[in-house]
Amino acid sequence: MDAEFLAEILEELRRAHSDTQRIEVKRASGGFPTRLHDSVSAFANTDGGLIILGIDERRNFAVSGIGDPNPTMDAMATVCEQMDPQIRAAIEPVAIDGKVVVVAEIPSVARDQRPCHRRDRQPWDSSFVRVADGNRRLTSYEVSLLLSNRAPSHHEVMAVTEASVADLDEERVSGFIARIRDQRTHFRDRSDEEVLRLLNVTRETDSGRRPTLAGLLALGSYPQQYVPQLNLTIVVYPTRDAGVPGPRGERFLDNRSIDGPIPVIVRDAISVLKRHMKQRSVVTGLARTDEWEYPEEVLREALVNALAHRDYAQQALGAQVQVELFPDRLVIRNPGGLYGPLRADELGLVPVPASSRNPALLRLLEDSPLESGRTVCENRGSGIMAMRSALAAAGMEPPAFSDEIATFTVTFPNHTLLDAETIEWLGELDTAGLSRGQLTVLALMRRGQPLTNQSFRAATGISDSRVATAQLQDLRRRGLVQQDGDRGASTYQISAAVIRPSAHDRDVVLTPMLRVVLESVDETPRHRNELARRAGLTELQVTPALRKLRGAGLVEMIGKPRSRNAMWSRTEQP
Repeated sequence: MDAEFLAEILEELRRAHSDTQRIEVKRASGGFPTRLHDSVSAFANTDGGLIILGIDERRNFAVSGIGDPNPTMDAMATVCEQMDPQIRAAIEPVAIDGKVVVVAEIPSVARDQRPCHRRDRQPWDSSFVRVADGNRRLTSYEVSLLLSNRAPSHHEVMAVTEASVADLDEERVSGFIARIRDQRTHFRDRSDEEVLRLLNVTRETDSGRRPTLAGLLALGSYPQQYVPQLNLTIVVYPTRDAGVPGPRGERFLDNRSIDGPIPVIVRDAISVLKRHMKQRSVVTGLARTDEWEYPEEVLREALVNALAHRDYAQQALGAQVQVELFPDRLVIRNPGGLYGPLRADELGLVPVPASSRNPALLRLLEDSPLESGRTVCENRGSGIMAMRSALAAAGMEPPAFSDEIATFTVTFPNHTLLDAETIEWLGELDTAGLSRGQLTVLALMRRGQPLTNQSFRAATGISDSRVATAQLQDLRRRGLVQQDGDRGASTYQISAAVIRPSAHDRDVVLTPMLRVVLESVDETPRHRNELARRAGLTELQVTPALRKLRGAGLVEMIGKPRSRNAMWSRTEQP
């Protein structure tokens, strides 16, 4: 790191008046800080970050310096070596303002090696994550989840000893066995009992044959008789904020629990959601067809994912899958964070072998009848990509995924990118022969969002990076987008020659960065770190952008300027 870059970081910290999600500073002039193990653990268990020693936060991030940096660098290296797994940090001295500081770049550890903690202590006592500008100790449940991520725990194949084989639905079991024998020759000469045992629908116990949890969830008559909370709740809110009542004082428009095996829960949940969804016009090419606000395929895939990939450990059996329908978004949340090697922003985009917290349950759902010859899921790791494709086909924004260790959330914005004004704008361009995905990303870029190959695939549901590159290059050749950088570092944004400001920003000049940040802000007050996550940026990038947007009257700050709890929202009349 050079002094110029460090000076830019310090300037952003001064504007933010605090440390950030990715940066922590210590004065360290009175000796080596004693709690740096916590910060190293927090950065390693999150997205990595910088620890800068020799900066005084209380004096507006003034450079206090380190007299002799070598002992400090050695002590920092020792801290990293004392972690499990051991952290390979880049530690270096940097001269700035006539003094020397020590900068340690802490990398993020692989998901299957978390939680990173002190080797001389138990993970339950010394594991942290980074939240905003501080460190938060992981709960015992979160530590257990991360440890179970290292190898399948198979909670779903444990026998439910209180239940009996009679609790399985005869018709559903019959259809399941018939499909198994039709699809897999290995099972054609085996008895029904053998098929169910080999596929983990039942298990032999000291008290006889009993259904497994997976067997009840996929093929049972009423699993909630034995696991009451393993169901799904749907709450429909009248406003964008769950705490704000509707015009008649109503707290919600619908609030219900949906029971039954997973195939029944999925079917009934879609039925309830449709009662509260509108139909709208969707663009096909440049024509319009009517479709539900959220495509049914998207609902099905999201609900199945939440029910099939949730945590079924003993500590989580009291938690439900939650569905919240707001006027502007649909939120689906399940117990248990993301399982496997991928980060949330890589889902459906990075080719890796499919991984699942509950492989036996997924295999059962693969052959569990749903309707009209369909099964509940494909179990090919293609569900996320199918959701992305269906949303792109409807001209909608891609979903937002959030992994909070103890919970996993997917949010679907409820607005189309291809609205009437955008369609009018597209009609003025050379769009003949363009795919729906290309039209969708043009709408995204028009709003100021630059794209990479990966974010193009996230927005369109295209899995092959070569196809994505070809479609981006097609847009470039037509003069619709411009390319910056080369190969893997390429970014694409709308060409200045074809842009026409949309109505909401016609009276103010917005750079691409400002547009992205503005789109992350809505009427709901949110903290700066949440806006950074929504925008896909760092707090260092979001902070100056918010300040400029506030000066333009587009956003407002709620709270004191120096307060770490200050929140931001859209102004009513920008």
